[in-house]
Amino acid sequence: MASTKTQVPKSDIDLLSDETPKALPPIGPPITHCNIPKENPSLTADIRYKGTSPPPCSANMHGEVEILKSGVEATHWFVEANGITWHFVTAGNAKNQPVLFLHGLPESWFAFHNQMSALSEDYYVIAFDSLGYGQSDKRLNIDYRNTSLASNFTALLDTIGIHKFNIVAHDRGAVLVDYLTEFDGMQDRILTYVRMQQSANEPHGEPKPPHEMFASPMGVKLFQSEGALFPYHKSSGFVREDIPMDEFERTLHEFTYEGVAEAVSQYFKTTNFEIELEDRHNRLFKTMSMPILFLQGRYDPGQHPSEYENTPDFVANGQVQFLEASHFPHMETPDLVTDAIREFLTTAHFNTL
Repeated sequence: MASTKTQVPKSDIDLLSDETPKALPPIGPPITHCNIPKENPSLTADIRYKGTSPPPCSANMHGEVEILKSGVEATHWFVEANGITWHFVTAGNAKNQPVLFLHGLPESWFAFHNQMSALSEDYYVIAFDSLGYGQSDKRLNIDYRNTSLASNFTALLDTIGIHKFNIVAHDRGAVLVDYLTEFDGMQDRILTYVRMQQSANEPHGEPKPPHEMFASPMGVKLFQSEGALFPYHKSSGFVREDIPMDEFERTLHEFTYEGVAEAVSQYFKTTNFEIELEDRHNRLFKTMSMPILFLQGRYDPGQHPSEYENTPDFVANGQVQFLEASHFPHMETPDLVTDAIREFLTTAHFNTL
């Protein structure tokens, strides 16, 4: 897919200049799309979850099998919990211990397809589209506050019978999991937590994502354009090398389903870095009793290694590890991330025996 070269109008630059300390991504014309489900998809014979109709503009069907480029079979599911429809993708033997994946912004379940492929040999891997993203529910009357989202995610896990699990979360996905830890029983249900690329005990460094702009009509315009994926280009500093073109195109496709831009903007109307930092210090660090790996890219321009020097002091059982990557290590250096996750799961489980 050709890169959009459209420049941001000067009036828009003036509006956003106080919010963004670095160059703005280009905001081009909207490229949202609406897919029609395939007429004859390949469906699994093992329909293990009671499904529901996919939300409008979904590309897959309940039980549809996709072959990842690694050759691993992944299955798409649509399940309703608390009146909300979630889309998630699974791989591996359902009898194995679960490893859950929650993506960040601007991503979808696909962000973790490399880790899913590798870990499905030994684990039952499940990658979710967060509400408002990809093919999950995108209605604007859903409660997008962090605590409500965590409550609804808990209801989904109960519905599909995932009781004890490991979880890996990146960026905004880690915010959801932070709030998940304070729900009754989660201290026992979450076996391990790999927390990637999210500020912890210190305020977010500069440059900070412009949450106020994300909540505005201009944020919706950004999310509707290829400019939303500007961080995946080397010139942004948020990756050290451009991600492969096929992965960029699939990521862009997943993030530009009709309705995603408007729904994702809703998240930022009720939260910001300051609220989340205060909640971590006042409540959430106390509930993070499971083994936690703070897995960070050393070269993330907005999250500096010095901010994590004292992070293990704020949780009961935490450690920090840096990778030679920037903000999207699971896509930049997928093998390094997979190896770090596998080693942490093995070591953490061994230490709890």
